[in-house]
Amino acid sequence: MAIVNTFLTWWLERGRYSWSRFRRRMLERGYLKLELPVADSLEELQDCLKQITWTMDGPLHLFDCISYPQATWAKRKDDCDGFATLACELLKRMDASFSPVLVTAMVRPVRKSHTVCVFRAYESLQFFDNGILRSGCETYARVVEKITEGAEKLVCWDVRTHDEFALIEFHKHE
Repeated sequence: MAIVNTFLTWWLERGRYSWSRFRRRMLERGYLKLELPVADSLEELQDCLKQITWTMDGPLHLFDCISYPQATWAKRKDDCDGFATLACELLKRMDASFSPVLVTAMVRPVRKSHTVCVFRAYESLQFFDNGILRSGCETYARVVEKITEGAEKLVCWDVRTHDEFALIEFHKHE
């Protein structure tokens, strides 16, 4: 178990984002020209997200990559991080003061790991959990508690920008 947790921590802290940058450059650059929808409200943004179909990650969830929002929109399907990056980008375009970020929790079992788009609005943190808007969290840690309900063990979690994957916070749980 310790080896798996060490790998998952390495994956979230270093591997996942390097792999995503590489895969974006190699396979998704053509999507950058695609125009994204315009959302003028959180309800319209949620309607856009409802047009995306959730699909499972690759085998063992380790070939996961965070796609460009344009790729998710073009394909109309992705996993949780595709929903999250699309929501972040649409929120940023709607109003940059929302300051949307990606929050990812690596848990055991790995299939319950999750990424959401978190943003500040109406005096609290809100988040898009795939296509569903959820509200009422004071901290990123509370968001992580909510998205990991039902998991056996929280291994680690992070907060990153959606475009460059710049690290804002990283937390490892023993």
